[in-house]
Amino acid sequence: MKANSKVSIVIPFYNCAYVTEAIESALSQTYPNIEIIVVNDGSTRHMEKIVPYMNRIVYVEKENGGTASALNVGIRKATGDYFAWLSSDDRFEPNKVARQLAFMQEKGAKVSYTSYVHMDGQGQIFGGPSGIGCSSKMEFYRTMQKGCIINGCTVMLHMDVFQKAGYFNETRKYTQDYDLWIRVMKHFDFYYLDESLVRYRVHEGMGSRKYESEIVKEIHSVQTVYRKTLDALIAKERLTVTFPIITLSIGGAQRMLAEMVNGLSAKGHDVTVLMPLNGALNYSINAKIVRTKQHYLIHESEYPKSDVIVSNFYTIVPGVHQASLKGKGVHVRLSLCYEPSFLPENQVSFPTYHISEHIVVLSNWQKQIIALNHGHQAHIVPVGVGTAFKNMHIRNTQSQLQISAIMRRPEGGYSWHREQEYLISQLEIVQARYPHVRINLMSPPEEFNSSPLLQAVKASHPAFRYLTPGHDGAMAYHYNETDIFVNSSTYDSASLPGLEAMRCGAALVTTYNGGNMDYCRHEQNGLMSYRYENRLAADVSRLIEDADLRRRLAAAGEAEAAKWTWERSVNAFEKALYEIRASR
Repeated sequence: MKANSKVSIVIPFYNCAYVTEAIESALSQTYPNIEIIVVNDGSTRHMEKIVPYMNRIVYVEKENGGTASALNVGIRKATGDYFAWLSSDDRFEPNKVARQLAFMQEKGAKVSYTSYVHMDGQGQIFGGPSGIGCSSKMEFYRTMQKGCIINGCTVMLHMDVFQKAGYFNETRKYTQDYDLWIRVMKHFDFYYLDESLVRYRVHEGMGSRKYESEIVKEIHSVQTVYRKTLDALIAKERLTVTFPIITLSIGGAQRMLAEMVNGLSAKGHDVTVLMPLNGALNYSINAKIVRTKQHYLIHESEYPKSDVIVSNFYTIVPGVHQASLKGKGVHVRLSLCYEPSFLPENQVSFPTYHISEHIVVLSNWQKQIIALNHGHQAHIVPVGVGTAFKNMHIRNTQSQLQISAIMRRPEGGYSWHREQEYLISQLEIVQARYPHVRINLMSPPEEFNSSPLLQAVKASHPAFRYLTPGHDGAMAYHYNETDIFVNSSTYDSASLPGLEAMRCGAALVTTYNGGNMDYCRHEQNGLMSYRYENRLAADVSRLIEDADLRRRLAAAGEAEAAKWTWERSVNAFEKALYEIRASR
């Protein structure tokens, strides 16, 4: 692309009283190398408004033929490298051309569109931003299949595009843009710039209000004509993904798997869960579930042919690897924890990372560990917080300050990293120092009912309140009762409970555990200490005594946690899968 590319701004004009504002906004562009082409489409009124600009624009007159014909005349008259469309009742922001052109050249894009705001007849902004960006080509195509999400005046495209896709369809009186964009999609990717660079005017005389029923008919006509084109574009992007999963019991790792399965399925991908006969299924799954013939294992012969097979635990990796070698799909390892330093049998789990070429991890910390030990540069897909977790603003109605923590079943050796004996000892210190404070311990009901050790903790601490929330709604309510949430884990790829508590408005006190470094910053949105410092009780005490600090950290934590959505997680996972597929 040329360093000083010329941009042709085409303004179709037909009896529009606002044309002066449109021309002024084009002339006010900070980018210098532009030409402004005003095409008079057989107007009978307001031509005098253009006269003062004749020496600064290219002016073309034609018989009335509609917007598409006026645009095409302007395009053929243009001498620029790029085309931008400006309706005569809209405005460009002064940096529109400069910012969008720089974005396109940075991305190597031939076509782009941006966000925009709404203004009224007097030019006052009253709505927006209104742009719609999509996380992938698949989502873009599916969204465009339902209707045009692109405001034509936000589009900038290279003149080469017209040679491939053709010009605006002059038989389309209202949907000439929708028609062209679909043809462009067959050859070029649309890039979205999430900045409002156009002011879109809403007024009584606008065509979209006067001819609404005709527009609806024409939209349906466009969709009928291009149905097969859009179906083919979508099919090309659709991924076939197999998830071999031993169990989907309640827990952070299993929650991640369930969200990725359901999220990819909701995006239109073909997702299959392969699960042994005795595998627990405690999450609702909106994908095809295939039970294998074995009670606890999945044999490599049972894998269907897919684009991608996603392993998630070291015991599954060898079978997935063999299935991949036999052409069943690209092996992608979703590493929910780094097993060699977390679980027994590290002599078995460690070598499985040697055969895992494509790895997805949950945090920067986990990515660094795998890079240091195995040389792989993993993709990061962050965890998310479910929509049930939000601030209900009930704390001010409570007479008693509440501190909460989670206890998991110690039996089986999977909870050593939670440092639960340390947690209890620190909470005992807090209780002795502040007997008026309520301390809550929470466990999944099935874990509490099956764990003599958890039951013994309850029996030996009658002053503690023990809770067993069985679903997200109950968990969210208890987080909302909580003023200070305490986490004692020292080894987590991604520590979900602290993030959920922050989203519900609790102040977080936590030990450093690796994964929580991506969202928790000491003294900014929580208090964090290393385990050797033995500072949990002191940090909790500090927040009990300093209500202003507690509220400030809670507010900052809630704002940070709001960014951590499962939608973002699924988008990142989908992007990683596309990148892995493209690298093959």
